[in-house]
Formats: sequence, structure tokens, C-alpha cells
Amino acid sequence: MADSMRPLLRVAAALPLLALCALKTGRTIAADQSVDPPRLLFADRPAILILIDGDPVYRPIRGTDLERIVNTKPFIVRDSAGIHYMKVFDGWMESYELRGMWSVSGVPPPGAERALRRAAAARAVDLLDGLTARASGNRPVLDDATAPAIFISTQPAELIVTNGPPRFATVEGTPLEYVENTTANVFKEPTDEELYVLISGRWLRAWTTDGPWEIVPRRDLPSDILAIPDSSPVWHGTRAARAMPRR
Repeated sequence: MADSMRPLLRVAAALPLLALCALKTGRTIAADQSVDPPRLLFADRPAILILIDGDPVYRPIRGTDLERIVNTKPFIVRDSAGIHYMKVFDGWMESYELRGMWSVSGVPPPGAERALRRAAAARAVDLLDGLTARASGNRPVLDDATAPAIFISTQPAELIVTNGPPRFATVEGTPLEYVENTTANVFKEPTDEELYVLISGRWLRAWTTDGPWEIVPRRDLPSDILAIPDSSPVWHGTRAARAMPRR
């Protein structure tokens, strides 16, 4: 694995590839609403990105000793000891710090399930149940083997997940390389080892996955990227090439 594509997390048991997409939640800080480049996060195992609209705002939950973070859609609560709990799949995860390491919780704190039902009835929550319009059915089971990595961000961010350590393959007919074991569009220019990522219709560039990332105008993209046809498998079946900005 190349140092320039260093993943942030160690490899762990993976969900099916269909579940490798990031669940992105939030209100006003979607990455494509800002003129600044978003924060890019990389994981080599199933992961969930939680977007919080600024610093977390805690509000007491009536009839409990819990406080809920109200400026994010997932159901995240904090008990009187400062432990955070979040509803994920068919269970709960917990962490001693909001931005700490999250693990499967044995039981939710008293009052959490009742508060969750109220929030769900009011449609004021994202249950993070792993169900989508395309993949309805039984929700994923949460256990130590399936628990996703949790990323918390209070600023615009995007999550790129690979199925294990990133695997670079050569774009046919060019020296350009791309990451083949992800649904994202990540390229590496082998001459100078720079990374290029297409996110929300914009191209970003950096020397490593840690950034800093900068927005790249179309005129500054490597010619090999511009020459990739829309039908190429490097786009992972998306229409990413047509989404490329023309400026």
C-alpha cells in the first residue's frame, strides 16, 4: 500500500460491498454548498460519516437523564457520566468521547429507546438502519464483526471507503492510476504522486490523503484524466465524467 494513500483505520471484518457506501447526514453543511474544499476522510473498512452542523448542541430529553445532540439527524445522546450513545443498525454504539472510538454497546441507557421512538414518530431522526430505497429488507445486524467505524465532523466533509487497503490499478492506455476497490473516483498521477478526487462535481488535489486538499479547475487536470471516456470502468459505473466541471 502506497504511503500517499495511507488509510486512517486498520483493516477489520467488512460488510458486503453494497454496504461500503458512507451514510452522510446533516443539515446545512453539505460539501457541495461551500466554496472551500470539504474535509476528506478515508477508511478501509465499512464506516459512517456523521455530520454535525457546527459545534454539538445538547438539549435535555424530558423524563430522562439524557441529553440529545439536536444539530444532527442521527440519534446521539449523552448520559450523566458523559458517555455518548448512538443508534446504529439494529443496536447501539457507545463512546466515552464524541470523537473517540465507538464500540458496540451492551444496552442503551435508560430512557433512550423511548426517546428514540418519539423522535422516529416525529420523523426527526435518521435511524442509521442501513436500509435504502434500493436495498430494502432486513436491517444489518450490529455486532463486533459488523460495527462500522464512526467519523464525526462539524465541518463539510466527505467519506471515501475502500474494501480493504486501497488497490491501485492502471488506467488503460495511460500511466495514470486509480483506486479500483471503491465506488469513489480517486486517481494518482504517477509522475509526481499527486492524488485527484472527484467529489460532488468538483475535483480536489493533494499530496496525501491527509491533505491539505485544494479545488482544481478543469484546465489544471492531468490530460490523462480528461481523456478517460465516460464508458470507462474506472468511473465505477457512475456518470462521473459527465459531471466534471467545464471551467
